[in-house]
Amino acid sequence: MQIKIAKTGALVAPVFLKRGEIFIPMKALTNSFSPVDVFCSPVNVSLLKLLDMNESLTEHSQNSSTLNLQLREMTAEYLQKHPTLTLNALAQRSGVPATTMRRLMQEEQRSELAPHSVLALVSYLLKEKKISKILKMVQGPVADLLNKCFDQFIFDEKSSDHEMHNDLNTIFQDKISYLIYKLAANKCGTSIEEVKDAFGLMGLKKLNDLIEKNWILAEDARLHARQKNFSVDLALAHELSHALIDLYKPCDVKHGQNLFYSLSEGMNEEGIKKIKEIEKDAVKKIFDLMNNKSLQGTIPYFALVVSDVMGPTPPNENQTGVLQ
Repeated sequence: MQIKIAKTGALVAPVFLKRGEIFIPMKALTNSFSPVDVFCSPVNVSLLKLLDMNESLTEHSQNSSTLNLQLREMTAEYLQKHPTLTLNALAQRSGVPATTMRRLMQEEQRSELAPHSVLALVSYLLKEKKISKILKMVQGPVADLLNKCFDQFIFDEKSSDHEMHNDLNTIFQDKISYLIYKLAANKCGTSIEEVKDAFGLMGLKKLNDLIEKNWILAEDARLHARQKNFSVDLALAHELSHALIDLYKPCDVKHGQNLFYSLSEGMNEEGIKKIKEIEKDAVKKIFDLMNNKSLQGTIPYFALVVSDVMGPTPPNENQTGVLQ
C-alpha cells in the first residue's frame, strides 16, 4: 500500500487516489486565505512505520527506562516501608491511575510517564505538596523531568507557596466548581450573590458542595478558598483552560479591561526559546502585580498565557523541552 501526502492551504484538497492509497493533508493552516499548490508524492507505508519505530526507540527508550527505574525504586521502597499498603491503594491516594502504576512496576515498561503523573506520584511519596520544595528534594532523571516541566511555575520562594492537592484535582473535574473555587481563591474572596449571578442555581449547588467539603470557608460575610495558592494536574489544567477562555467577553473590549491576541508563525527552536523567555518574564511580572496589596481590589480578573506547537510535536526536533 502507498500513502499520498498533500500540502494545501485549503481544508479539503481534490486529490484523485488509486486503489490501495491513503491521502493525508499535511498543511491545513496558512498565513493567508490563498490556497497553496497541491502536490502529492508516494511514500511507502512500511518505511514510514519503520522510521517511526526507530525514532521512538532512539528518543525515549534510554530516558524513559532510567526515569521509570528511579520511580520504580522509589515506589518499591515506599511500599516496603508500608507493607499494608497495596499498589492500587497507592494509586488512588496519589491520584495516578492504577493501570499506570501497574505498568510502571513492570520492568519491560518503556513508555515514559506523563509529567503530571510523575509529579503527583513523587508528591505523595515524599509527603510534600509544595512544588518548589519537591524540585529541591529529588535528583536524577526524575529531577531532570520535573525541573524541565515545572520550574516555570515557581516565581518567588518567599511569596509563592503553591501546593498540589489530589482532592482538588478530583473536585475540579467539574468546571463550574473550579471557577467558583477560583473566585473564592482571590484575596477578596467571593459571595453567594456573585456566584449566583455568574452560575445561577447550579452554581449555588456546586458552592454548597464545596462548603460542605470544607474547601470554601465563610469569613466576615465573604467566601474564601481554604487553599488560596493551589496547583492542579497539567492535563486537568489544559481542560480547565477552556472554561477560562469561555469567560472572555469580546463585546466588552470597549470598556478597556480585557485583552486578546492570537499569533502564529513557523519558528525554529531559537525563536521559540526567545518567545518563551518573554512570556515567562511577563507571567512573573503579572504574578507580582497580582500579589501587590496596593493593587488588589474586588474585580475578579484572570490572565491566561499559553503557547505551543500547532499539531504534533515535530519528530525531528531534539527533546529539550524548548517546544512547550
